[in-house]
Amino acid sequence: MNTSRGPLRLPPRCSGGRGIIAILLTGLLLPLTANAQQRYFNLDFETATRGRLHSWYTGSTGYEYSPDTTVRMSGDQSFRISWAGGNAYNIGVASQQFPIELVRGKHVRVSGWIRTQGVTNGYAAIWWRVDGQSGYITLDNMSSTGPRGTTGWARYAFERDISPNGVDIWFGVFLSGYGTAWFDGLEIDIDGVPFQDGPAPYIGEPTQEQLDWVRNTAIPISSADPGESYDDLMPLKDLIGDAHIVGLGEATHGTSEFFRMKHRIIDFLASEMGFTIFAIEANMPEAYRVNDYVLNGRGDPKELLKGMYFWTWNTEEVLDMILWMREFNLSGKGRMQFTGFDMQYMLVAAGIVRDFVKEADPDYLPTVDAAHALAIEVYNLKRSGSPDFAAKYDAAAEAVTAVREHLESLRSFDSGLRKDPVQRRPSQHITLDWAIQNSRIVEQATLLLADKTGLYRDEQMAANIDWILGQAPPGAKIVLWAHDYHVSRTEGAMGSHLAERHGRDYVVLGFGFHEGSYNAVGPQGLTAYNASPSFPGSVEYLCHKTGMPQFILDLRKALPDNPGAWLLGPVQFRIIGAVPADGFYATSTFTHDYDALIYFDHSSPSALLPFSSSPPLRIKSR
Repeated sequence: MNTSRGPLRLPPRCSGGRGIIAILLTGLLLPLTANAQQRYFNLDFETATRGRLHSWYTGSTGYEYSPDTTVRMSGDQSFRISWAGGNAYNIGVASQQFPIELVRGKHVRVSGWIRTQGVTNGYAAIWWRVDGQSGYITLDNMSSTGPRGTTGWARYAFERDISPNGVDIWFGVFLSGYGTAWFDGLEIDIDGVPFQDGPAPYIGEPTQEQLDWVRNTAIPISSADPGESYDDLMPLKDLIGDAHIVGLGEATHGTSEFFRMKHRIIDFLASEMGFTIFAIEANMPEAYRVNDYVLNGRGDPKELLKGMYFWTWNTEEVLDMILWMREFNLSGKGRMQFTGFDMQYMLVAAGIVRDFVKEADPDYLPTVDAAHALAIEVYNLKRSGSPDFAAKYDAAAEAVTAVREHLESLRSFDSGLRKDPVQRRPSQHITLDWAIQNSRIVEQATLLLADKTGLYRDEQMAANIDWILGQAPPGAKIVLWAHDYHVSRTEGAMGSHLAERHGRDYVVLGFGFHEGSYNAVGPQGLTAYNASPSFPGSVEYLCHKTGMPQFILDLRKALPDNPGAWLLGPVQFRIIGAVPADGFYATSTFTHDYDALIYFDHSSPSALLPFSSSPPLRIKSR
């Protein structure tokens, strides 16, 4: 039993695509709620579709993963991991997230059967990791007890007191090195009481009643093309109602149908429902440069789009939407702003802060310059993998936080004691609020460098959206453009924070598809990759079998007493980030996470624009 940090360390959980587990998940987190104990974990490895285990996420090149009906200890099959000629120093790993709220502050015993054949240069193991706010707290990985060589079935176990400070738990099985390992019959005891797995999902063909329910409930879409009549979108008025915040997701960052449909919906929301603000998953000050174009016509929209750094948005579809916004603002029909809520980059934000301080509070400028120089230094250290990052990070974080706090303090100066420097030297171009928010972007980008939980970015994106709304007139309506995960109510996602603060004033529309191709960055570079077709047990397969090519499905109409009840239980739903992946993951909260699904039977790659610039900070992964 390894009670803390063994020599073989599983990769960190993160949203930035680092490590094996992050590659598996492509930046997504499993949806967990207070009812998480009902989720199906497939602990005995009995349920599989397409030759893949339900609920389990596998990864790391050089290993093969499959259920095995021949070699098994319990039930009808076990789970097999085999080395397949890759890097023997890698890890073939299967993982899941366990609900921390069920075990925080309690005693846990984790056990299971393992058998091995010819395992060398490593071992087989069950693993369990408890994460805190700034990294993992404990890691059990059987480093001293994991079987090596060839062994028969044996039961292995370890015990752990779960820290009250835990925020996340990941667990699973792995094989390191060469050979083959089989796993079966995992069990988790919590304070001596066996954990009961949730109900197994239905993975057969949809029933006629289920198909009829979808056909009768769905809102058919005539086309994804912007400029079409609003007739087929009018039911969105009832679906969205009086909500002031609408999240539009995307199952991939490279599907043309998603982008064109989102443009069409944004047009509808602006023209028919009074929405005045658009916000995209892109760095805030860079996105606001695009806003200067859509409102005032300043700048080259192609260059401004490229200046947001992400190839994902550097497409003909997004450019067409920006051009439409400019035309809409000139038409007199309304006013639509273009904003962004991400914070992965600091250089432009730092420049805005510096320009403000130089004019409004020049005595403080050397402090600002020193803080920003330190923040950029630690970013470069992080990017290069330098061990000096840890030694200098705290000082950088403290410095940029102090800058933000200093700017905030300018609001509260007593003019009878000291003249407010902002009043003494009023800025012609930069307001105090905008300077403070950009100092917050610098702070967020710096703190993001040390985030090991994968939760910080989504929390801060939600905070930035609230800041955007706070700058708008009361009652302003905003439409968000981001990944399906980010807009969802999945615990820890941006949408979960918005839902917590705004309740039903936040409506979420997810996007899905059955088959086709999409743009992503993978082994062949930035190009189109083929998607795995959907399959029985997945939401998309149910949609596909209706024969309807595209539609909107109001998920709130799925109730326990109608055929839509299937969507309330364990299902699989595809989410792909900016890298190619199978993307299907298990969820018991699909209808909690999204209010509606916008479905296309076929996905086509987005139309990429020339893109050669290298972003100055952080590489987008989701």
